Amino acid sequence: MILSVDKNQFYSQIQSVIIHILSTMFTTLIISIGLVISTQISGYHLQNVYFSVNKNDCTCNCWDGFFRGKYSRGGYKIFYFNYEKHIIILLSIILFYSELLRQFLLKIIIKKNFILLLLIPSIYSNFYGIWTIINYLNDRDYYRMLKSQIFFSLTELIITYIFYQCLIIKNKIQIPIWSIYLLFIISFLHIILAFGELNFDQFVRNITLILSDLINLIWIIIKFIQYPQLRPNIRTIYIWLFIALCLWSFYYIVCQFRE
Repeated sequence: MILSVDKNQFYSQIQSVIIHILSTMFTTLIISIGLVISTQISGYHLQNVYFSVNKNDCTCNCWDGFFRGKYSRGGYKIFYFNYEKHIIILLSIILFYSELLRQFLLKIIIKKNFILLLLIPSIYSNFYGIWTIINYLNDRDYYRMLKSQIFFSLTELIITYIFYQCLIIKNKIQIPIWSIYLLFIISFLHIILAFGELNFDQFVRNITLILSDLINLIWIIIKFIQYPQLRPNIRTIYIWLFIALCLWSFYYIVCQFRE
């Protein structure tokens, strides 16, 4: 009997390891494909397109080489990083968002919670924003657009979590009413701010970035129609309009995009 229990526990552990490995591989694949697709949508700089990398005779004086330890700097590397405090931030961001994506995939594939597919545009927006922050930090571009992107990325992460909670709650009446209003306010604010700053020459990219906010707003409107008790009264509308005004003011005072 004990042997049977141990055997079942062993198989359960093996299954967990396999699921973790496969989900990690799948997550890495999605991030890699998403990175290529988003770059294709945004476009390439001509200098990068026509620049040829010589892998046989490549030197770089812009990295300290400390991660090589006692070994020499050598030649061409697939990736480089310097021993700076920002590398900790960059690695933390990558690991954090990668794990969130892995858990999201497990929710859909293992638990077959397919309603969460509505979060796919939000995932794209989150990773686009985080990849942009990583590039700003990597380029040491701290003052021009970093604060603006941090504002968008943090608020995007917040409403993604709220929308996730709204989707997994079966009885929509049990959804905290404040979370629906906050979801509405931030999503609407994203659209207003985005139209004021995004480059309209890149229409496809612009639409993909605000698609998650549009889905949030449409979902909320549908729920307001289905459940009248979720609709705000006049006093509540004024309160949340004031909150929206505070967020809008905070953005333009502290985080505004600067050329």
